[in-house]
Amino acid sequence: MSMENKQIAQGALVVLAVGQLITYGVLSGQPNIGMMAVAAVPLVAAALLQTRRRWVAVTAVLVAVASVIGSGIGALSFDLVRPGSVGPFAVAVVQLLAAGVAIAFLRPFSVRAGLAAGVVVSAVAGLGIALALGQTDDTGRLTADQLAKVPTVTMVNYRFEPAQLKVQSGQPVAFRFVNTSGDDHDFVIDQLGVNVSVPSGRTRVAVVDVPAGTYALHCSMSDHRESGMVGRLTVDGQHHHG
Repeated sequence: MSMENKQIAQGALVVLAVGQLITYGVLSGQPNIGMMAVAAVPLVAAALLQTRRRWVAVTAVLVAVASVIGSGIGALSFDLVRPGSVGPFAVAVVQLLAAGVAIAFLRPFSVRAGLAAGVVVSAVAGLGIALALGQTDDTGRLTADQLAKVPTVTMVNYRFEPAQLKVQSGQPVAFRFVNTSGDDHDFVIDQLGVNVSVPSGRTRVAVVDVPAGTYALHCSMSDHRESGMVGRLTVDGQHHHG
């Protein structure tokens, strides 16, 4: 690897580290120290690029990219399909570009070819992540008036607020989920196959098809359910006319 390529790869790794710090220190509902600590991996990899042993450099870069992209894949997929959220979208794009450039410059490319290859790698990876994991807001069935009245469910620490939800049947069952905690959460109703993911610091509106009845709900992330992140949704089958 030439000195110029090495410097570009090191710069990309530093950008990757900064992106991780911004994602989990600024954009998240609360700073997530554990996820922020992952930023150390690309910084160590950047230092290891000074070694003359190519296999060490290659391994370090691949581990760094896998650590950052792998640990943040939920937030990345969420942000990549929401360009309207300018800050998170921009950080996600920059992180993918940095990852692609770092990988591309492991080969003896010219600067121009290396940058082009990095963009291609990033674009393919970003598209794959967005298509495989991205969950867009499903608000097409809501009128502007209905959207304005969508009830808010806050995901904070290990609980839903409110945890007891009640809606009338015969109308769209929709909620605005606001994750103010430092962890990713989801809203799961096993009986109906409902799973709505909301990364830390993000807001999402979801419309769910729920027939009349009472349903247990929970967060399936890690041990969140066992920690008390559960609730109940009641869909009243009686139509009320006023």
